[in-house]
Parts: sequence; structure tokens; C-alpha cells
Amino acid sequence: MNKINKTEIAESVKNKDLFIWGARMTGLGAKRFFESHDIKVKGFIDSDAAFENKSVSSLKVYDPNSFISLINSDKINKNSIAIVIAVSLKEAEIIEMYGEHFKGLGFYSFQNESTPSYTIDILGSCNLSCASCPHSIEDNNVPKGSMSLDTFEMVFEKITTESKELTHVSLYSWGEPLIHPYLDQIIDMVHEKNIAVALSTNFSLNLDSKFEKLIRSNPDYLKISLSGYYPEAYNATHQGGDITLVKSNLYKLRYLINKYKATTLVDINYHLYRDNSGSNLQKMQELADELGFVLSKTYALIMPLERILNHLDNKPDYWTKKLEDNLLVTIDEGIEASSDVKLPNNSCPFRENQININADLTVPVCCTTFFRDETIVSKNYLEDNLQKINDAKSKISLCDRCMKENLPQYNMGFNQKKWKAIAAKKNITDNGR
Repeated sequence: MNKINKTEIAESVKNKDLFIWGARMTGLGAKRFFESHDIKVKGFIDSDAAFENKSVSSLKVYDPNSFISLINSDKINKNSIAIVIAVSLKEAEIIEMYGEHFKGLGFYSFQNESTPSYTIDILGSCNLSCASCPHSIEDNNVPKGSMSLDTFEMVFEKITTESKELTHVSLYSWGEPLIHPYLDQIIDMVHEKNIAVALSTNFSLNLDSKFEKLIRSNPDYLKISLSGYYPEAYNATHQGGDITLVKSNLYKLRYLINKYKATTLVDINYHLYRDNSGSNLQKMQELADELGFVLSKTYALIMPLERILNHLDNKPDYWTKKLEDNLLVTIDEGIEASSDVKLPNNSCPFRENQININADLTVPVCCTTFFRDETIVSKNYLEDNLQKINDAKSKISLCDRCMKENLPQYNMGFNQKKWKAIAAKKNITDNGR
């Protein structure tokens, strides 16, 4: 595995058949980067079954095993291949599982300590109060404002000055970015520097005139989170949402993408619960296939980190207790399964590879925390340089407990084979069939 900066990688792979490992936001950012250096990308590699028989940005997505078969065949010159791992958090797991197959090839890490991934929560509030999300916690005393366009411009200028090889930015964390009144202008500002934009939304919104502006701005990646096809299942876990509105927006999204020839990767992120994993899931898969969108499945988690720690201390809140019975993989089961994957001592990909900036400019130690008392490493991102922020992260005592309990692995969903085995033993009660 070659650990060099991105410009050096571009120089090394310019005469190679380049494949990018990771077909979502980080991979799309890498594609932008290499194409800006006149390097054509041949395809993507991704282990997520959601990409089976799919293409992203008109490029084929290979699953790892089919790609291994390809390079071991006579259909391609193995010596001409270069692979760049461009994933946000699971690089170590990929290397552990597949590294042996790529010995002797050009095999590069797109991660660089001087260029972390950036998440900017441009809006600190949400229109829903989903039980698994901290917005369902009443009286949480966390600011809910939005980031002004001028403030975003200053934040983005500082980011690109400190991290010159930045290739993508996520415009969300706990908030609903599609509510932001200047979202299209923010996307355009980021694209002006040839940096990819990722968005995540519940899509249960009346977008009105903002819809066309959004798609004309052509965000690179749009994740749509939902948890059911029928209202009974969806309403149980997406409190305040309207699945009929979501489905209507999905159809309009397809129309607008076609109208403006947008290249946005639409990823329907389906949260798996016991009450929505039968006909609900099948119907949503059919809808995704009809519209030509990716549907990725993820076992529902309860967030934020502080809730998990309270659970481990036998002090669960109301919604954690209520949701536990509906989880396909409970908190304890998920932690046990993920703990089989070991990270280096005192190491956490969330802490080391990300900078998260809240709408009020505070910077938490990572994206899994929500409350501000023990987790803020900068009170104002614009006033503290990157080195100072990273140094402050090592002083957050909450991290010691989190890593000791193997919670980074849990939040990343490591060891999915075991998660699937656990889920397969659970009874499914399909709500709303």
C-alpha cells in the first residue's frame, strides 16, 4: 500500500488503467481529482451489493471478487492496473480482506493526514424527529441555526487553504440540508473549485422551486434516508415524515435529473428494522429499480454516541428502550460482532480522518457525538487552525471510553457477515403490508 499525497498518486497512475475503490462520495471526489489531471478512470470497485449491475457516472462498478477474477484473467494486462482506495472510513478493513490479491500492483491510499474529510452541517435543525436520531431528544440545548452564505464562504476558503488536496465535502451532519435557502449557491461555490458535493436528506419536504435549483447545481451524491414503503412502517421510525411525499419527490427527482442531464448518484439508504424488512423492502427495491436509483441497506443504529454509552451504563432513554425491540441487530449484538475487527491501539478513523463543522462553527471531536459539553475541540472553526483542532482531539476523554468499548467499529458496521447472521435469526413483522 502506497501512502503518498494525491498529486504524487496522479503522477504515478497517469499511464495506468485506473480503478477507484469506493463508488460513493469519496470515490466521486477522487474521480473529479484524477480527471482534473487528465487521467481517465476505468471503473469503480465496491463491495456493497447495492451496486450490483449498476454504473456510477457512466462507469461500471465491480464487486471485489469479480474484479479479482478480471485481473487474474487474460482480459486485462495486470501490470497496467492501478487501484486507489478512496473510502472515508473502511480502508483498513479493505486492506485486511483483499490486500493479498493486489500485491505487486499499483495500490494506493487516497487518505492523507493533511487532507481529512470535511463535513459541514450547514443547517443545525431537522424537520423530523426520528426516534433513532438525537433530534428526538427533547430539550437537548444544542443550537439549531443555519450557516449564512457569507459564513460558509469563509469556512470553505479556510478549508481549501489548509487542505489543498481536498476532493469532496459533505454538507450535512445532524441537520436537513435541503431546507437551507442557499443550498444551490453553496453547491455551485464548491464545484467552482472542482470539489465533489455530498448531501443527505430525509426527502420528506415540500421543495417547491428549490427542487429545480438543486438538480441544476448537480450535487455529486445524494443520500435519501428512509425506513419503509408503507406508512405504518415508515411512520414508526421516521416520526413527522410522510412516505407518500418522499415517493412523490423520488419521481420528480428522476424527471429533473433527466431534464437537466444531471449526473447525481442517488442512493436510497434503507434503514432495516424488524418491521420493514419484508414486503416494505421489496416494494422500495422495485421503486428504486424503476427509477434507476441505488438502494443500499443498512442495519438501523441508535444515535448519537452518548445514547450508546448511556445504554452500556444501564441508563437508556425512552426511545432507545422503545427501539431496541425493533432492531434487527441490537446494540449489544452489534458491538459484539464489530469487536471482532481490531483497530490499532488508540486509533479511531472518525477522529483521525474527519473534521466536522457545526452550523454555529463549533467543531466536535467526531461525527458520532451530539452534545457539546465534553466533545467540542474548537469553539470557532474560523479562529483555530487545523493543527490546533487535531491536537485538541487527543484530549477528549470520551474517546478513550469509546475506543475501549469498540464503538468506532460498531458505528462503522464492521464485520457485516456476522451482522447478517444475527439479523437472519430474527422474526420479521412486516408493518403495513
